[in-house]
Amino acid sequence: MSHKRPAILATIITVILLVISGFLFILIQMLALNGFSERQGTAVLGLSLVCQGTGILLSGGLAMMLTRLFVERFNWNKILAVALAVVAGTVLGLGLSLVSLFVGMLAAGTL
Repeated sequence: MSHKRPAILATIITVILLVISGFLFILIQMLALNGFSERQGTAVLGLSLVCQGTGILLSGGLAMMLTRLFVERFNWNKILAVALAVVAGTVLGLGLSLVSLFVGMLAAGTL
């Protein structure tokens, strides 16, 4: 049996969840930057988007790697492996998104 399909599925689900949450983090950051100059706000949002994009790529890779590890090495059920890999990837991505939010705020000088 192919182990690529569950790994790809876990990656896609993780990336979709993180893109949705990233959009919400950007909206929160835009509200927090209310009152700053447009130049500062644009730079901060750009920095935050770069950090979140990197976090999404790393989390998707983690989800793929964990799914393949759980299925191939530990012989877990594919559904369980995908579910746990999605949870782990999403938690990592949300943590990195939160860090990018604080990095953006520090760059703007609000904290």
